[in-house]
Amino acid sequence: LIVGFALAKMLSKPGQTKTLPVESSSEIQWWKQREMLTGTQLQILQYLETKKSASITQLQEKFSFIPDRELYYRLEQIVLMRFVLRGRLDDQVIYELNPDYSSTVEDDKTVMLSSN
Repeated sequence: LIVGFALAKMLSKPGQTKTLPVESSSEIQWWKQREMLTGTQLQILQYLETKKSASITQLQEKFSFIPDRELYYRLEQIVLMRFVLRGRLDDQVIYELNPDYSSTVEDDKTVMLSSN
């Protein structure tokens, strides 16, 4: 990681920085993003849609058929896509449905229906 950072710094020209545009949560088209999920990611997201939040222990119990490493990977992908937020509560990792996504889903039932 440090080598990659140093290499990028050496190759970049001074005064030349590029930033990628970042979409705000209100600009995300959740239903299009949701279509990009794999079957396993969609199962996890649907579980969190019904529960609103779950600890990593609860998710490991619910998805015991998925190896732990794969479950973590799938959860992190869902976090990176901004469907879910990750936090800590009493030394336990908690995954919570993003309120922006949750309110959009509640307002647009076609998101939920398209996955059935």
